[in-house]
Amino acid sequence: MIQPEEIVRSGPNQFISQKGIYHEIESLVTPFQSPAIVTGYDSYQAFSQYTKLPSEWPVVQHKGYSSPNAITRIAEELKSSDVIIGIGGGTILDTAKSVADALQIEVIMVPTIPGTCAASTPLSVIYDDKGNFMRVDYHKRSSYLTLIDHTFLLSSPLSYLQSGIGDTLAKWYEAEAIIRNTKGTLPLMVHAALKQAVYVRDILLTHSEEAVSSLKTGQLSQAFADVTDTIITLAGTVGGYGGRYGRMAGAHAVHNGLTFIDETHHVLHGQKVAYGILVQLAAENRMTEVEELLELYQTLGLPRTMRELGITAQLEEAAHTVANHAARKDETFCLIGDYTKEQIVDAIQIIETYQPQKTV
Repeated sequence: MIQPEEIVRSGPNQFISQKGIYHEIESLVTPFQSPAIVTGYDSYQAFSQYTKLPSEWPVVQHKGYSSPNAITRIAEELKSSDVIIGIGGGTILDTAKSVADALQIEVIMVPTIPGTCAASTPLSVIYDDKGNFMRVDYHKRSSYLTLIDHTFLLSSPLSYLQSGIGDTLAKWYEAEAIIRNTKGTLPLMVHAALKQAVYVRDILLTHSEEAVSSLKTGQLSQAFADVTDTIITLAGTVGGYGGRYGRMAGAHAVHNGLTFIDETHHVLHGQKVAYGILVQLAAENRMTEVEELLELYQTLGLPRTMRELGITAQLEEAAHTVANHAARKDETFCLIGDYTKEQIVDAIQIIETYQPQKTV
């Protein structure tokens, strides 16, 4: 039986990246009769200050996680709709996609932050109501339309751009490790995913510092446009082409383990993934790359230790909590090798105590 991650999906059905495009949403939704909005509170406030939508469109504001209970509740409230418009960050967009999937209708993605590739992927990360990771759900449809408005995104909080860069960097480190550790001949599209992952990595390594500077100064630049497009849409093609070979491995397994530590619940997804990249590389004994990333992380403001993730007490216990989850056979760390809980704990301790090499 074909599994969802074996199906190649290149991205959104339609994609528009353009300054001011959020002002055009009403004209882009004309094929539908009963649009409804799923959004957050802060995100919708920011969006409403930027542009207006028809007052007759129902609006459901959600605060919390993309949990089964939230999805069921919102789907029941919007059951007469024929398209869901998700306006917000990754959690809101994942919730909107799941609501649309439950109702078997189309979904339009309007990201309000450059934090993840949720606006361009046909899947949702599902958590329980407390924020603990549960599973990944694959949807029958890709988004009907994904929009990116660089002018709007330029007002995003810096932490979300940092998070998006961290989450997107993982595309290369995870896909490369999965593919390198897979025996046998792989489909052509998997190799295309790896090429795309290289492209994604190179854009971020080259332009992220300038993109962060653009956000800080409020001056739109080509670097900011390229980096946000990479985070939100280009990154999604890695998993879209590669399926299970291009989505999640050690870094995301560490992220998922971190969700079981209360102190990290305020930390954005991509910031935890960025830390997970370091742990994955340490487990693989790829310390030269750890050294390179630590320098980049310092420049961009990404977390390099558990303390920088907000875990300031019982660090050894936290390491075991993370490793205990990441080493599970149904987690994605196993896609790059047979790593035990003890080996992942050792990798965490290496990162926690690592001292950069001094060059003479």
